[in-house]
Amino acid sequence: MTLELNKVYSGFLVKAITDVPDVKAKAYLLEHAFSGAQLLYLQTEDDNKVFTIGFRTPSKDNTGVAHIMEHSVLCGSRKYHLKEPFVELVKGSMNTFLNAMTYSDKTVYPVASRNDKDFQNLMDVYLDAVFYPLIYENPYTLFQEGWHYEIEKQDGPLTYNGVVYNEMKGVYSSADAIEENECYKGLFPDSPYGYESGGLPSAIPELTFDAFKKFHETYYRPENAYIYLYGDMNIEKTLAYIDKEYLQAFPKTGKLKISIPLQKTFARTTEVEATYPIGPDENVENKSYLSLNIVTGKATDQQTTTALRLLCTVLLDGNSAPLRLALLAAGIGSDISGDFATAQLQPVFSIKAGGAEPQNKDKFISVIYKTLQSITINGLDKELVESHLNAMEFKLREADFGIYPKGLIYGLSCLENWLYGGDPVDALQVNALLKFLREKLKTNYFESLIENYLLDNTHKLLLTLRPEPGKEERQHSEELAKMAALKNTMSTEEVALHINQAKKLHEIQAAVNSPEDLNSIPILERSDIRTEIEKELVQKQERGSRKILYLPAFTNKIVYVNWYFDMTGIDKELLPYVYLLSDVLGKMNTRDFSYQELSTYTNKYTGGIGFQAAASSNCDDMSKYTFNFSLTAKVLEQNLSNLFKILENITLTTDFSDKNRLHEIIDEVKTDWDSNFFNRGLNVAVTRLGSYFGEAARVAEYDQLSYYMFLKKLVENYDTEYIIIQEKLRSLLPVFFHKDKQLFAYSCDEYLRETVDKAAEDFVAKLPHSPYAGQVAHKLSAPGTNEGIITAGKVQYVVAGGDYRAHGYEYTGVMKVLETILRYEYLWTKIRVQGGAYGANVLFDRNGGMYLSSYRDPKLAETLTTYKNVPAFLKNFTASDREMDKYIIGTISSLDTPLTNSMHLVRAAQQELKGISDESRQKSREQIINTVVDDIRALAPLIEDVLKDNYICIVGSQGQIEKNKALFSGIIKV
Repeated sequence: MTLELNKVYSGFLVKAITDVPDVKAKAYLLEHAFSGAQLLYLQTEDDNKVFTIGFRTPSKDNTGVAHIMEHSVLCGSRKYHLKEPFVELVKGSMNTFLNAMTYSDKTVYPVASRNDKDFQNLMDVYLDAVFYPLIYENPYTLFQEGWHYEIEKQDGPLTYNGVVYNEMKGVYSSADAIEENECYKGLFPDSPYGYESGGLPSAIPELTFDAFKKFHETYYRPENAYIYLYGDMNIEKTLAYIDKEYLQAFPKTGKLKISIPLQKTFARTTEVEATYPIGPDENVENKSYLSLNIVTGKATDQQTTTALRLLCTVLLDGNSAPLRLALLAAGIGSDISGDFATAQLQPVFSIKAGGAEPQNKDKFISVIYKTLQSITINGLDKELVESHLNAMEFKLREADFGIYPKGLIYGLSCLENWLYGGDPVDALQVNALLKFLREKLKTNYFESLIENYLLDNTHKLLLTLRPEPGKEERQHSEELAKMAALKNTMSTEEVALHINQAKKLHEIQAAVNSPEDLNSIPILERSDIRTEIEKELVQKQERGSRKILYLPAFTNKIVYVNWYFDMTGIDKELLPYVYLLSDVLGKMNTRDFSYQELSTYTNKYTGGIGFQAAASSNCDDMSKYTFNFSLTAKVLEQNLSNLFKILENITLTTDFSDKNRLHEIIDEVKTDWDSNFFNRGLNVAVTRLGSYFGEAARVAEYDQLSYYMFLKKLVENYDTEYIIIQEKLRSLLPVFFHKDKQLFAYSCDEYLRETVDKAAEDFVAKLPHSPYAGQVAHKLSAPGTNEGIITAGKVQYVVAGGDYRAHGYEYTGVMKVLETILRYEYLWTKIRVQGGAYGANVLFDRNGGMYLSSYRDPKLAETLTTYKNVPAFLKNFTASDREMDKYIIGTISSLDTPLTNSMHLVRAAQQELKGISDESRQKSREQIINTVVDDIRALAPLIEDVLKDNYICIVGSQGQIEKNKALFSGIIKV
């Protein structure tokens, strides 16, 4: 259905029509005259439809009101008068995306679905939520999602609690978040960007109910709205619905003037110093962060913005990046990186050095300026720029955004221009931008960008972020003292008021929705579910101990390769070095390339090459597993020979003799773990817990906490360890790449199949034999049990679980339905809503693993008690047929996420490695679709038996872990 220019459809005037062949779409820009709402529709043949409504929401303080509002509008609305319509949608929708996001100057609410009826339902719930939330009549939404006083009795302690409050405490447990906040606060002192839109934990309790309501009243109006639609839909019907049901009720006032002011340019570079928390006894050496942050132009200048994004990767990303190399050579830091932030009116170009020392800040600046000045005089390496441009083009043309619908990513890209008065379609004109950049390769354009935006530009901030031992403990003590002092200022009546408010909040949180309210949420029916699984139509061959998996697909001349080399019988002593070699490969010199040349050549001719070691547990028995080294790559057909030239160099001729280079890599990986350990806390805790009872997890654990400890040891003793490291890595090359037991999985257009197969065979012929391929795995012992892992974070990751197969239970598809029920009913209510954690999860692996986990959780012992009470919840579980339909639909939705070509190939390979047949997948699907209440109740004894094993692992704060030390067999400080 085509709209015509300058015509009005249900109040929407078509203002512009643009063909956008780069994303196979036609773009329609419309305005709703009565309300002032703006709307962009991308008409495509894609059935994965996307709806987004966004609002400009610039911050005026650090209370996080925009973030809290994002949570709160999804907690009940005019039509959907229940506690959390969002959760009900997650339980029972076939959505392919459902979320909301707060940015520094906007808040967006996107949904996506391939089902027309479901898409309509999602759109209606979201529109009702943003325009008619129940926040005005219910202050307890703010108390729950934002903050409230938590106190149980007159002589009890007074504390703060709230979902966003605890989420942001978790965010600010990371050095990266503190660095970013200090950067923007310093760069934008007169702009909304100078405030933390997510909220600073210290400022969130300053948000009042009146200010909260005023924020919604001001910003959540159609004349401040940006509506985005994408996909194959009846657009006239959709426009009529949005007009009639919502926009007609909001006449444009013409008084709403929400602008994002430009920050005035600085006269000179500003310097800021700040600290981040580390453990009380932790060494501060080489743990500082230095960054030079530069405000560069306006986001609406698409050409300059795209060119600067490219320039950032050229200068700072990869092993041939000249500025990165110069900073490493000068010993400024061990982890050099760049970032170019464009989701704001004024983009920021950042040059960062981790693993640095504060006294080197002058040297840091000096090396940056000297290197950039040299480049402007002598010119950039054109081949280097071209290689990164090729890599950018590959990603743009492939449009592989993983689990995210491409229509969603296109819409978010449009907003980066649209929100500031630019043409939203400019962001999608990929070919024009690429053509522009290729033409500029022949000129000194990029050198001029360096001179104008990075050297002569005075709008800069030099940030030094130092580690402060015991900062988290000090802040915690100060907060306790502050809360005690605050309580002392309260009268008995005021304390009683807060006790009663907290009690009432808990009662509201514990209350169940009425059947009438639940029925207001539209859901699909079981008949809307596809009963058959989506099979990967692979074609298999066996050549001795080697398996070849070919997945036919239309890939637009891209070849996808996933190659798995078996090393199951490897000695235990080599395991740490296996994961180290995974991080080192492709970053050292080879026969034909220096490591810089190798990086440039890889970017120029491929879409990326990755290396990873991973254990794959048998789907029916976690004691049986294979350990493989995997190689992933994607390449255009004309560059296939270049790919195999790279692989031959890396696999057969990597040179580990450059002591300094190897040190740089190890130091960089260790520094990355230093800064991101807390953010990886959930994965660390889950893997560590799995290692208490599972063989494959014991292998995987060598890549988590044990790997971090191993890296720290190598860095501390590098000079004495170097010879051993070099010998181990050299000995592992033929273990990683060999001609014995392997799985070669690839996907491409049918006409390319023989070409790819022959290239792979020629490559395999050059590989050696392996002493470990196809051998029996060595038995590994558990690294420990029931451990508390102390970090400088303020919140916890609490994990419990075990092996249900060890108790005689078999996997069933009903477990997937139980995941949905626990995740969005019991755990959501107890741990997120009542406990204040950011999230909670449950997972049943086919191999027997069961994991209960919480995320950014202020509690510890209380959460473990919640886990222990799961069996009681299940024994008394009841649900109507409609509720069961909802759980089943939501479960199937999580299994039916649309996959990209590369994701299809991964699934096919993993099924082969884990022994998962299509027959077992179909059986599980049928079990899911036919699940009844009694099936859910029947799983209560399983969880009860597993929890009796009492396996727990917690990553969290020193205060909470030491307070509960009786729970642990061991406590580890990182």
